Amino acid sequence: MAEEWFVRVQEKEYGPVDVETLREWQSEGRLIPENPVRAASEVDWMTAREIPGLFGGADLCAKEIVESPELAQRRSFAGIVAETCRIYARGFLQFSALALLVGIPLLGFQLSFAYIHYVEGEPVSATTRIASVLAILFAAAVLVSWPIFVAGLQFAAGENAAGRPARLGEILRRAVNHWPRVARLSLLVYGSYIFWTALPLLLILTLAGVPSVWLILLALLLLAFQVYMAGRLFVNFMFWQQSSTLGGLEGAAALVESRELARSRRDAPRFQRPLWRGAILASIWLVILLLFSAALEMPFVAVRLQGITNFEQAYATMMQLAQAPTPDAMAIASTVLSSLLHTILRPLLGIAFVVLYFDAKGG
Repeated sequence: MAEEWFVRVQEKEYGPVDVETLREWQSEGRLIPENPVRAASEVDWMTAREIPGLFGGADLCAKEIVESPELAQRRSFAGIVAETCRIYARGFLQFSALALLVGIPLLGFQLSFAYIHYVEGEPVSATTRIASVLAILFAAAVLVSWPIFVAGLQFAAGENAAGRPARLGEILRRAVNHWPRVARLSLLVYGSYIFWTALPLLLILTLAGVPSVWLILLALLLLAFQVYMAGRLFVNFMFWQQSSTLGGLEGAAALVESRELARSRRDAPRFQRPLWRGAILASIWLVILLLFSAALEMPFVAVRLQGITNFEQAYATMMQLAQAPTPDAMAIASTVLSSLLHTILRPLLGIAFVVLYFDAKGG
């Protein structure tokens, strides 16, 4: 008689089922290597990846990577930056392919949105209808592919940091298996950012229309509160991507570990704390992105401003571009190049936080 197994998911047990059923669950993404399992004849639990022949040797346990002495070690800030660059260079093709999962539909959404042109009192054109449908489809593709990109980036960075060869197909398979977990956390994390950004902003816009000194002061207080909440969310969610994938944690457990790691080493000098290092890394990445984006846009702006001698002409040119029913070739080229730049730079921040996560776990 074939051996049967129980599977535990979020404190609920399922089974007993045979290995063939486990393989079906694994192929559907319902069973991942970190799920606790036990044989029907045993009382001790183990991980699903320990079942012989179920996942294969290439699917390494995430906790083994995180707890590896070579990775979970303290680094200087310069060491974190150097390790980030080394991992990025080593797995450039993998990271680029993962970034394209989001970059291509995002580019499609931007280009489709540029062709949407509604004019009050005029019938909607066929171009606008088609572009609207495409924009919705591309937006849905971005939402679906984002959790895969997030999980795949963590696994690819972890494997490259450990010096272990990992094929893109294996990384994608593991990322797809983690899609439900990462998608749920994405809704919570990004939903929190949107809520605590939109709510104060709506109140500020409401108060700004009333000419009163006290209401203006209240609007400024709401703005300060908005900045404060954004900072707290950044700290609490700093390592949610790493905890939910490399750490093998789900839901609240991943968020708790993220907050604890971000607030660890309180007795250390400021620039050795994960909180400060994370803020500096994010700031450096943002500055690099802005500088490269500005350098990329400058030639297009220079061409458009040729022959313009005063502010009125420049304003008229900008209004003409904004009201154009379809983008011109230069606008499309600018959008494509900007999307390519974001695709190249997007993995760097994620890799840096993977290295910082290992650094925080080592302390």
